[in-house]
Amino acid sequence: MFNPLKGWLDRRQPIPERFYTPGHIDVPTPDWSCWISIEECEPLHLVMSMQWLSLKDARANTQSYLDSASELIRGLEGGWLDRWEQEEILTELGEAPLPSLPIYLISCGDGDDEELVYVGKTKNTSRFNGGHSAALKLHAPEYQSKSKHIYRCTAWFYIDNEYISLDWIQPEQVALDILDSIESQLIYWLQPPLNTHKKKRNLARWEFYIHMQNLICGGFMNDKFI
Repeated sequence: MFNPLKGWLDRRQPIPERFYTPGHIDVPTPDWSCWISIEECEPLHLVMSMQWLSLKDARANTQSYLDSASELIRGLEGGWLDRWEQEEILTELGEAPLPSLPIYLISCGDGDDEELVYVGKTKNTSRFNGGHSAALKLHAPEYQSKSKHIYRCTAWFYIDNEYISLDWIQPEQVALDILDSIESQLIYWLQPPLNTHKKKRNLARWEFYIHMQNLICGGFMNDKFI
């Protein structure tokens, strides 16, 4: 799983200015370049073994980590780390916390026969507790002999010359609104057979130009544009 802060910790790029600019607020527009990175995959029956993390908790973990890092190195201003600062952070705090990966895709089949059957989003860690309606529908005869997989994804944006994870959008409600908009856009244009809502009308609040990238194997849904 890709860690959004890794480039900063590896001293390959500066941390986005929003992390040392108080009161930053994002104002989404359809002009934002958007990528959906597919970062984790498991057979559907192992869904509960995946590291589900709510967007809210991921944001809180990241903020706590960066607050501690700021205390260690006396501020994040300027964005770049020198080698001493890098060593201090990694020694005292370890690696940065994991992202939330709040978008998920369910597929049936393998290889060239693999098809998308469901698109969803999760805002908390309990989405799959007690079962899932799409999983029940996969007992239909046309799906029974096929393998089923679940892919977890997140969205990235290029804003003011910086790459910004969905987890970092400010404030949190705007991030949640964008998450809902992306789900709506994917469902409308991809028309997954097991989704029942958002298929007749495009309910996306912002119609981003989305580039999907499979960072696991380069197969399913890789380099698809929406």
